[in-house]
Amino acid sequence: MFFTPIKVVTFLLGSSLLASGAAVNSSAPINPNPCGTRVTADDIDRAEKALAGIHIPRQGTPAEYTFDVYFNTIAANMTTEGGWIPQSQIDAQMTLLNERYVGTGVSFNYVNVTRIISRYWHETIDADLSQTDDMHRLFKKGGSTALSVYSVGFYDAGLNGYATLPVNYATDPIHDGVVLLFMTVPGGASRDRQGGTLIHEAGHWLGLRHTFQGGCSGVGDGIDDTPPQAEAHFGCPIGADTCPGGGPDPIHNYMDYTNEECRTEFTPGQISLMQSSIVAFRSDPTV
Repeated sequence: MFFTPIKVVTFLLGSSLLASGAAVNSSAPINPNPCGTRVTADDIDRAEKALAGIHIPRQGTPAEYTFDVYFNTIAANMTTEGGWIPQSQIDAQMTLLNERYVGTGVSFNYVNVTRIISRYWHETIDADLSQTDDMHRLFKKGGSTALSVYSVGFYDAGLNGYATLPVNYATDPIHDGVVLLFMTVPGGASRDRQGGTLIHEAGHWLGLRHTFQGGCSGVGDGIDDTPPQAEAHFGCPIGADTCPGGGPDPIHNYMDYTNEECRTEFTPGQISLMQSSIVAFRSDPTV
């Protein structure tokens, strides 16, 4: 159960945010789980160099870390269809997020929600756009240990979410966080996602890659106990094995795209990588 702090309601209705002629759409897209998180070869190289110097001692349970979470709902209007997420759905999302990270050493502390009304932002936010830069600049909160979550409509992007990687925090702290399709929270209108998208994106925020990163060759997701996987899976294809050697594809992993009920686990190797990434990139709340 989460206690609701005082809400900060911010109305951004000026011409700088509501562009004239902005498209009006009747409904936002619903997609299985297109994740827009970008993991480049340079990201992987820099992360591996930094993590090479991190030693996590063997222990029975992972070290405990708690991250403050700040929600920012970017709505077209004050209706659930327009992106105005009820507090009950935010509370349900936080409960599910903490349940699914049990055993990783990671927990999340909900702080508050800022509600912003801008139809233009709601419909057009995507990575590398000027309005997205404005959103982060105005509403990013906290340092490296604070998770800012922005919920939008993704009309143009057609995504369910994307996240930044911890290796990029030092050079780009303003953009740090997760941008989420508002329909994917528990109780939202998505047919396919009921809270699992934030679990997946928070994994990226803590340093995890997709289980299908790089296909069957190369370093893949950098985790020894997630067998290589040629491509993303949808549904729950039991027994799928798309790469020779290593065993069946990790279809039950939160970092694949399988159905909500199919994704149930992080592996010990992923937990170790999250722990190392926290020490390397997210251990100082003042940064």
